[in-house]
Amino acid sequence: MKYLILVILVPLTKLMIDDFRRREVTLAWLIALAVITFGMSLISNGLREMLARSGQNLLLIGYLGIGLVIWTWIRSRKLINPVNVYIGLGDVLFFLSLMPLFQLERFALLLVTCMIFSLIWWQVVRFVKKYSADIPLVATSGIVTSGVIIFSVFFE
Repeated sequence: MKYLILVILVPLTKLMIDDFRRREVTLAWLIALAVITFGMSLISNGLREMLARSGQNLLLIGYLGIGLVIWTWIRSRKLINPVNVYIGLGDVLFFLSLMPLFQLERFALLLVTCMIFSLIWWQVVRFVKKYSADIPLVATSGIVTSGVIIFSVFFE
């Protein structure tokens, strides 16, 4: 049962490849990832725990989203929807699909780690390729998430 969670790596890998290559992700693969993560959480933790994790993590994502809206409002003096300006809808759906896998503290740590890794990735690409590229957030966050999943299977 412990190794079954590795199935998540299939849609995760496809999403990462698509994001690196085309800078967009396919809704079908996001849905596949969500179905697998919610199913795995339901099997491993039960309905009550899956709903609790998802609800808490949804509140965290909502809180961060409100913070981003306020930041963009302060910055530009007008109300801007940050989705598709600063962060893509695929990025948001990706993080929503990961909600049931982690308890709140670990999910918050995952989000912070993903963002730091993404910024480091962006700086390296800017330095090496000499241009300011968009951040492939699903791809870089997928690398971090894959590492967390693999570590948890083999070392916890």
